[in-house]
Formats: sequence, structure tokens, C-alpha cells
Amino acid sequence: MKIIRLLAGATLVAVAGVATAQGPGPRPDRAADVTRQQIIERVDQRFARLDGNDDGRFTPEEARALGEQRRSERAGRMFERLDVDRNGSISRAEFDRARSNRAERRAEGGTHRRSPGMRGPRGMRGGMGRGMRGGRMFGEQGFVTREQLRERALARFERADADRNGTVTATERREARQHMRHRRGPGGRDGAED
Repeated sequence: MKIIRLLAGATLVAVAGVATAQGPGPRPDRAADVTRQQIIERVDQRFARLDGNDDGRFTPEEARALGEQRRSERAGRMFERLDVDRNGSISRAEFDRARSNRAERRAEGGTHRRSPGMRGPRGMRGGMGRGMRGGRMFGEQGFVTREQLRERALARFERADADRNGTVTATERREARQHMRHRRGPGGRDGAED
């Protein structure tokens, strides 16, 4: 399910104003203007990383493999943070120190646990875009092509580009998000496809 969230980010690049955050290179400025051509380039870069066997199709199997890889990398990073003395194991003292540090950060307002209804890092509940859940991501054909991801991203771009000048500004992104929140209403869902 987490990999589907990752994919949702690929198609939400225009509205969210973010690029391939997990990819190589510097992260784009979220407040910067984004052009239609930049969206195409970012989707193409993302798809190249997602399509593990370079067959032009991103499949559920590739999604699961990528998800496993990401979980493994995340676990490795977490272990490295906890194993302060770098001896290959986490002692009770290291574990307690990490827990204490986390509690201190929470008390200072730095980090907190998310409740299920809180918005994720991409600004959407759970980080998933509508129209991208489960089977709808891969559709009846069982895969997604670069062109399909481009089409989805550009459709969102066009909706956000209020003045139709080929560039989405930070103001346009903010207005598009407000419009979407209003359209979805208090429950967060309106049944409409994005």
C-alpha cells in the first residue's frame, strides 16, 4: 500500500509542487514555479526509477519490490541511528537514549505521532491521491505506462494552472489545494475522481 502512495506522488507533482523527492539530485523548491515541461521531465525521471525491468510498464510486482527495498533501506537507517557505538547491535542503553530523545523532541513540539486522519508528507490523507488507490492505480490492464503517468500529472497541472500560462505558481498550488479541500468537504471524500 505504501508503494501506491509513492506513485500518487508522481502524478501529484504539479499540484504539490514537489518533484521526485526520493530521487537523486537536490529537492526542488516547493515554493518555486513549475512549468509543464518540468512536470513531464519529473514524471519521466520518476517512471525510469519505478520501471525496474525497463519494459515501459510499471506493474504491481515492481511496486511490491520497490516497497520492500524502501522498507529495508528505512530499517537500515533507523538501525544506524540507534546503534550509537557502531558495534552492530542496539543495547538497552542505546534504545532508552533514543526513546528519551524522541520524548524530548515531542515535548518541544518537534515531532509527534500522526493519527490515522492526519495529513501525510505530501499533504494528502495517507499521502495517496484519489483515483490512484488499489486496482485503480494499475487499472484493468494490470500496469501503468509512462504516458499514463504523464497524462495524470498533466491533468492535475492543467487544473492548477488557473491563468493557463503553462506555469503553476505557489499561489496557484495553494488555491488548487484549497479548492480540493472545499470540494471534498469535511469527510475528506466526495467520490469524484481526480
